[in-house]
Amino acid sequence: MERILYKGNIDLLLDKAAKLAIVGSRRMSDYGQRVIEKWMPTLVQRGVTIVSGFMYGVDQAAHKACLENGGKTIAVLGWGIDMKVSAADEKLYQEILEVDSLIVSEYEGEMLGNRASFPQRNRIVAGIADAVLVVEAAEKSGSLITARLAMSMGKPLMAVPGLVTSKVAEGTNNLIKRGKAVMVTSVEDILREMGLVNEQLEIGFKPEKMSNPILVALESGEKSVDELSLCLKIPVEKVMEEVLVLELEGLIEVRFGKYLKKF
Repeated sequence: MERILYKGNIDLLLDKAAKLAIVGSRRMSDYGQRVIEKWMPTLVQRGVTIVSGFMYGVDQAAHKACLENGGKTIAVLGWGIDMKVSAADEKLYQEILEVDSLIVSEYEGEMLGNRASFPQRNRIVAGIADAVLVVEAAEKSGSLITARLAMSMGKPLMAVPGLVTSKVAEGTNNLIKRGKAVMVTSVEDILREMGLVNEQLEIGFKPEKMSNPILVALESGEKSVDELSLCLKIPVEKVMEEVLVLELEGLIEVRFGKYLKKF
């Protein structure tokens, strides 16, 4: 790479703000969306700049959540800096520029993205970031290229655990299982890996109470996934997704196969 082309605030590449790359599947689940939306306010509050690849799915969810919370984001394109994008993408594109954030590419003009340009783009994502978080990724996801690049650069690599029945979680779960990535189950874990946690934040952080049918059901005592499914008349798969989110948020815990409220 000889040069970087850009639109927006190039100073974001040079400032001292911590930079976190959030990458993952284009086929993001509701679970992945909720994790990003839950953790983003604290990341922005701590002054973290979010880096991602502007593709639909996890990438765009990260950019959007960052902007919605008043943060700064850097979008790294896998195509030409002047390429026309869809109407939906153009809206996000302009929003990034309007809030003094940054769009970069190493490709000129209206060049289309291809099999080579997207993996090439990933090395810039990893290079800009101080740490990389993989939210959801299938076993052969391009996001795992970014993960490998982060490891080769000696940068912290984190992954969000996913449902063992989910194809889009196979890659992230294997990163954790093989000891390649640190498992993160709270935004505090991310801040700690990035060296951004202080005592005041540790003491002041309280999980938000949620109006959730599962939390209501657990008021009467611990229950298994099957019991929750039966009493709430919700499919087991949906219950598994919901309890995993609540567990990541620190609102419930599991003991001997049954879930109970922590607060």
